Amino acid sequence: MTAAYFLSLMGHKVTVYEAKERLGGMLMYGIPNYRFPKDRMDEDMNAILSTGNIEVKYNTNVGVDISVEEVRNSHDAMFVAIGAQKGKKLRLENIDANNVFSAVEMLDEIGHGHRPDYTGKTVAVIGGGNVAMDAARSALRCGAKDVRIVYRRRQEDMTALPAEVEGAIAEGIELVTLKAPLRVEADAEGNACALWVQPQIIGPVKGGRPSPRKANKPEERMECDIVLVAIGQDIVSEPFADFGMAVNRGRIAADKGGAANMVGVYAGGDCVSGPATVIKAIAAGKAAAANIDEYLGYHHPISCDVEIPEPMLNDKVPCGRVNLQEVEAWARKTNFEGIELPMSCEEAVQEASRCLRCDRHGCGTLRGGREFEW
Repeated sequence: MTAAYFLSLMGHKVTVYEAKERLGGMLMYGIPNYRFPKDRMDEDMNAILSTGNIEVKYNTNVGVDISVEEVRNSHDAMFVAIGAQKGKKLRLENIDANNVFSAVEMLDEIGHGHRPDYTGKTVAVIGGGNVAMDAARSALRCGAKDVRIVYRRRQEDMTALPAEVEGAIAEGIELVTLKAPLRVEADAEGNACALWVQPQIIGPVKGGRPSPRKANKPEERMECDIVLVAIGQDIVSEPFADFGMAVNRGRIAADKGGAANMVGVYAGGDCVSGPATVIKAIAAGKAAAANIDEYLGYHHPISCDVEIPEPMLNDKVPCGRVNLQEVEAWARKTNFEGIELPMSCEEAVQEASRCLRCDRHGCGTLRGGREFEW
């Protein structure tokens, strides 16, 4: 939608093919409402659509409902930004047992308004990233009695944001670290009833963080009613590979400007970089919009339309950062309402005073600063 927004401002007609009934992708369906309220997402999407020149074809999955070739042939340029919205599978015995779910799919169901009933259940979440934290905290809000996050490394090795880990702990979620999943135990009806794990010992550093190895300890049995697998996300890139786009290990290949290996075809976001931050995906869409505009034979500058005052040439007094406050854990863990509290006027003014004006004194000057164009 970022690319559509800027291309629309440039005067181009844009068609967005959306696989679901609402815009927003993972922000709408993958991130729980308590972290990012959906009404705020709708406000942003409506603001983008209000620029005009944007047509949205909802419930249209490219590669399923319409071929990639048809989309490309009916437009002057094509930008692929399909994200990484499929959960990775874990190869374990009985992983297909009843009540074993992908955390990504579970969050997607909640995003669609279908909240599972985990009342009185014990839930084990496998993984240590942000998706694992979202799944665990969402399971708690769905009525689970106990929620445990099972991770084969240490807590400090988790890829989840520290604030998310701290939030999960504050809500009463147990972190079971240095335990590698071995197999799922199923009962006579085929329902998951326990997760077997192998204790680990932390080892040598590989790839920037210590790697675990099997400890000389016996296997352990963890009783559970639900198992949620949150070990990463995959990209559904097969239709685009069949079309002729270069794909490397499931990721669509594109340069920093978004250009793919086919003339007039661009790609960006998680489907190129792998699961990353929202701001990186937005930056990719912005860069692709500029390059598509150039490819079509134009050079439309985008002005900010905001008058920014001249920076004051004074020394900054060191000041601590104002961190956003959250609703207390006891009050928030039973619902999906937003948990972040806004800054007060006093806090906002103080935080704004810490700005170092990088647009005039830093890297922003390399491209005219933020106040003129990008």
